Amino acid sequence: MFKQSLMIFLCHLCCIGPLSTLQGEEGSVQAPGWPSRDAQLDALPGFQNPPLGYGEVPFWWWSGEDLDVDRLLWQLRELHQKGISGVQVNYSHYDTPGWLSDHDDPALFTEDWWQIYSRVSEECVKLEMGIGLSTYTIDWPRGAKNLFYQLFYSKPELNAIALKTGAKHRLRGGETMTVAVTDGQFAVRAYQRTDGQLMRGGLDLSSLIKDGSIRWTAPAGEWEIWTFDAVPKAGSLNPLMANSGETVIQGFYQKFEDNNQGKSSKGLNYFFNDELHIGLDKFAWNPDFPEEFRRRKGYDLLEVLPAMWVEMGDITPKVRMDYADVRMSLMEERYFKPIYNWHASRGIIFGCDPGSRGLKPNEFGDYFRANRWYSAPGHDTPGGNADPIKGKVSSSIANLNQRPRVWLEGYHSMGWSATPERLMFATRENYLYGCTLLNLHGLYYTTYGSHWEWAPPCYHFRMPYWEHMGTFLKYFERLSYLMSQGHTVADVAIIYPVAPYEAEMDGDAAKNTAFDLGKKLLAAGINFEFIDHQSLARAEVKDGHLVLPTAGASYQALIFPGMEAVRWKSIEKAAAFAQAGGTVLAVGALPTVTDRAGRNDAQLKNLNEQAFAAECRLPSTEAALERIRHAFVQDIHGLSGTVRTLHRKIGPRDAYLVMDAKPGDVVEFRAKGAVEIWDPWTGAVRPLRVVRETATGTQVELTLQPYEAQLVMFTPGAKHHNPAKQNASRSVVKTLPNEWTVSFVPTMDNRYGDFRLPVTPENHTIGLEARRFAWARETPELAIAAMLPHTDDSAWQTQLHGYGPQLYLLGPIPQSVDAAKLDAELAQLKRVDPTVPVALGEFTFNWQPYEFSWRYGKEGDPGHQGYHGLKGTISEDFIRLGQSVEVGPGVTVLAAEAHQRYYLWSSVTLAEPVVATLHVGDAVPVSLPNTSQGVAPAAVFINGEHINDFTQPVSLKAGTNPLLIRYDDFGQSHVVLRRQDTPLPEATPTLAMRWYQDPGVIPFDAYAGETSAEWFRFLSAPATTAIQVQALSREPIQAWLNGKPMLDRGDGRFEVQQATATAAVVAVRLLPESGKGGGAAIPEPILVETSADGIMPLGDWSQLGILNNYSGGVRYRTTLTLSEQEVTGAVELDLGKVTATAEVSVNGKQVGVRVAPPWTFDLSGTLKVGENEIEVLVFNTLSNHYQTIPSHYRGDPVSGLFGPVKILSFSDELIRDQ
Repeated sequence: MFKQSLMIFLCHLCCIGPLSTLQGEEGSVQAPGWPSRDAQLDALPGFQNPPLGYGEVPFWWWSGEDLDVDRLLWQLRELHQKGISGVQVNYSHYDTPGWLSDHDDPALFTEDWWQIYSRVSEECVKLEMGIGLSTYTIDWPRGAKNLFYQLFYSKPELNAIALKTGAKHRLRGGETMTVAVTDGQFAVRAYQRTDGQLMRGGLDLSSLIKDGSIRWTAPAGEWEIWTFDAVPKAGSLNPLMANSGETVIQGFYQKFEDNNQGKSSKGLNYFFNDELHIGLDKFAWNPDFPEEFRRRKGYDLLEVLPAMWVEMGDITPKVRMDYADVRMSLMEERYFKPIYNWHASRGIIFGCDPGSRGLKPNEFGDYFRANRWYSAPGHDTPGGNADPIKGKVSSSIANLNQRPRVWLEGYHSMGWSATPERLMFATRENYLYGCTLLNLHGLYYTTYGSHWEWAPPCYHFRMPYWEHMGTFLKYFERLSYLMSQGHTVADVAIIYPVAPYEAEMDGDAAKNTAFDLGKKLLAAGINFEFIDHQSLARAEVKDGHLVLPTAGASYQALIFPGMEAVRWKSIEKAAAFAQAGGTVLAVGALPTVTDRAGRNDAQLKNLNEQAFAAECRLPSTEAALERIRHAFVQDIHGLSGTVRTLHRKIGPRDAYLVMDAKPGDVVEFRAKGAVEIWDPWTGAVRPLRVVRETATGTQVELTLQPYEAQLVMFTPGAKHHNPAKQNASRSVVKTLPNEWTVSFVPTMDNRYGDFRLPVTPENHTIGLEARRFAWARETPELAIAAMLPHTDDSAWQTQLHGYGPQLYLLGPIPQSVDAAKLDAELAQLKRVDPTVPVALGEFTFNWQPYEFSWRYGKEGDPGHQGYHGLKGTISEDFIRLGQSVEVGPGVTVLAAEAHQRYYLWSSVTLAEPVVATLHVGDAVPVSLPNTSQGVAPAAVFINGEHINDFTQPVSLKAGTNPLLIRYDDFGQSHVVLRRQDTPLPEATPTLAMRWYQDPGVIPFDAYAGETSAEWFRFLSAPATTAIQVQALSREPIQAWLNGKPMLDRGDGRFEVQQATATAAVVAVRLLPESGKGGGAAIPEPILVETSADGIMPLGDWSQLGILNNYSGGVRYRTTLTLSEQEVTGAVELDLGKVTATAEVSVNGKQVGVRVAPPWTFDLSGTLKVGENEIEVLVFNTLSNHYQTIPSHYRGDPVSGLFGPVKILSFSDELIRDQ
């Protein structure tokens, strides 16, 4: 079966283009994204046109809504157009105990799910992409019945086993004791105690077991009886068990081939373990562990087993290290390695993001050894950040074990304002630390009306800048290809300190020393790798270097970071290296323990003397850094300041990824030959200027900005030809005007309801809209002035469409205030005047409007959602009292304020008497994570009468019925009056409270029957030509633009009589229905139409009225007239500053796209004498749209072309190279 599948796979690969050869456990096959280590590789063709497998691979979250094949295929094709190599399916989790996977229909691994997965995989084959599945949430042994629980964890015979001790019994010679033996105890031994310490050896008492107990008389001396238990852990998997990896393969991974088209691995790629939880740490056990221990270590574990808990003399740390080694070996051989081989033999990239991201060396027992069994060891970096230690741990594992890629999971929780500029800075930096496979965390199957997210943003086709994202992705596709080939060059190896953890000898101190030194080395421009004890044991000492031929590694310095415990082979190799002239440093503590003999080993003392010369025993990482600086010729040295680099040997070339050098800086490289700079933006290659060649290297003048990554490439043996140096001076030809002609380019495709539900013809594409308004109830003065453009509305209230004043809130009020007296007073109110304070003894309070939407509830607080953002639910509890407190990632709950008594007042206004039912929230204590307590009203008054029984019908009169509600605690609640004779709706509308569109709900009327026209004003977009208003008004709606009446075309459409090029004030007047005032009178945004001839200044468009909520594109246009002299030679357009991306065209011809600084464009040859048209198409982020969505990840809506925009010219004068 396997050979047949592999042949099909190979035949497919031969058809889809040039691929690299991989060296897997099953031999050599070709596969996308697997690099070449060929010493003769010419990487330039692959750099310029990368082969398959080097593009971005996003996490594709299949949560939030039922899966639809057509929608999935549409998304896949969108991704393919931007060069994305593959996708990795993920499932989020609920925040309920156990963290159950969040999946809609169909459920994982059901027949319907396999049909969908297989169809998507089939499409991936057609598109030359790959698809895999992450085990995020589905393999977590947290107690929830996720997929792996169903497949494996629910089977007791597969459960992990923990080694534990039972009660211990101490007795002297001649004493007799009976010890009960329980199920699960596999050994009972007596150990002699001498001078208060257990002695090696002991007596096996198992043969004395009779009727469930042991009766034993101690011989002479002092003894201690130990019982050892093997305790299964329900709901887990035992990775030490024989065939554990094969069990997972057959039950999980093999299913993908079995259910794939043609039962092959075609289309499968990019599987992933995310935050894997496996094993039981230190005391993981298996029944054959003692036998394996004896076979591998040569002595009986049971004779020294108490040393795992207590001191047994000098041998104690050796026992612990030996136990850890056997445990890790079994886990590798039986679990990790078979799964790796299954993937590698099929050419499938298998990545990971472990829980500690390399920052906990003893994760899994030994982080290095566990994670070498991935073809793409990796980690995540949240936000827009880079992490040097995570990067160096992952890349060191990959380099030393010749794994093809280093997986970078970035950048969850950055928010909806994430820009490619921020991504560019972080990702360049992460590639400097060795990452080579870019995985953007956010790609959502759905955003469900903008109310589903998982550690946002979604970086892909929903973002306005998606049209330009191909430029960003191609940059890193080229960089990923290049920096995956060949091998890393580093002078320094820092031992990754696992042994101190195994020996239980201050592992954290060693780790902190290692990581601190690593950061200092990188900051000083000195590259290094972490090295594990097994790689160090394999290393050879040659010509004063520590060499790993299979990894291409050659170190000049080896550092022990404060390690009191080391492996014997590590110190042996260190001594041999030092004696051969290598630099071996000990920072802090010297080794005192090894796995050879434990403590007090004379041979260790001798090797320490050989390994660590006196001057190499250093007290601090600062001292170590200084020692390294002067120990050998550095690989790179900035003559004008420190620069950082990652050096790889790629075929015959030396490739340096350099950062921090300014234009004109001279940097000396420890390399010779022809030197070029390769441009990941375009694939172009050009020579750099060599200042001079030194005895050990070459001094080169660099040209890019310090935040850019400069790919400096040396070809040894090739003759270098210096380019002519151009005069660096440049002059400003023209500064373009501050005001530009603009038109708007909507990008928010709502065909699947991603941004708004339900989908309607009006919102199929979401463009310019008015969502927030300055709002006031009409007065005689406003009746004649509210429509005028210069009327001051700064004191008006702000209203969001759909949200309006429904109640008035008083409080929180001190508990010391007499509640009964205040109840009686407030219950008699016929109307609330918010301008009149309420005096309560020494306290004074004001009624505050309490606004909510009958659809979405309280603005900004839709109730419980879950981790990492909105989850598509709206709480029915629109009354939310207390302060909002963040308790988790993207999670807030209501908490107590200084006082906890609140009053809410409103009324209901009716044309005729009505019998109503009262629906109130219950007092519900917090029983689930991340939830707010439910609170019931302490008292309700209607028409001044106290309602004693909330279950009884309430008689409401025609006219106004005042309503007073008192709460004596914080929390979430609701109070709703429904017509008793109106049936409940059969279903709740999508993404809404259950009260929404319920004809039985009686709306509140905060104005107690007092009607008034209301005014809504907003600064509209430049060149507004029409608006479309959906409003609840009892008389015809009126609209004005800059004080001039707009033409009412019916059905809420209003057109301007004469367009205004600049942004103009729109005023709308209406008479709302009772209880539907404020923003509630306008349930949907007002749609805005414009012409293509608007005028807008440069700057932040989010500060310009309704554009605060506009996510999309703006096309800026201007003209300039140039002379023949001004268009001759090198000419550059400098946009100044842009958020988020920009595309420039000149005279109708595209010049280029920029997604990050520098925001400059070469206009040479594109300009003409006379009039020229400059066009800049700018796309922003989704942050603007999310400003009106209750997400915690809205971000900053800053957007636009900021300028100043300049035309620059460069002198053609050349300086003769000396």
